Amino acid sequence: MFGNPQWFRPKAIGWGLVPVSFKGWLYTGGWIGAIAVPFLLLISRGQALEAFAWMTLGVGALAYDVRQILRSFRSPESVTATVAVPPKREDNVLYILDSNPGQCVATQNYNLHVRR
Repeated sequence: MFGNPQWFRPKAIGWGLVPVSFKGWLYTGGWIGAIAVPFLLLISRGQALEAFAWMTLGVGALAYDVRQILRSFRSPESVTATVAVPPKREDNVLYILDSNPGQCVATQNYNLHVRR
């Protein structure tokens, strides 16, 4: 995703985004220029097949980026993205650490002794 979700809001009717800041408008203008300028240059050179291939790939990339931004509005991770999440505790993991000599560690199937 290239666009920042803070630059946009979802459309009220239909599918897509509406820019809400000047960075969103610059981003939108950049996409229009990146798709339209090469398309027009290829058409003017008589390369219609390449122009339509460029248009298809450009619009596909834009739709993918818009979809990713829209997903970030709906995901709960967008709210907690700035909050540090503690690692998940795994109770079923046995850690064998340095301990006093002669101390036993017992599991369901084995009795372990620490050697030095």
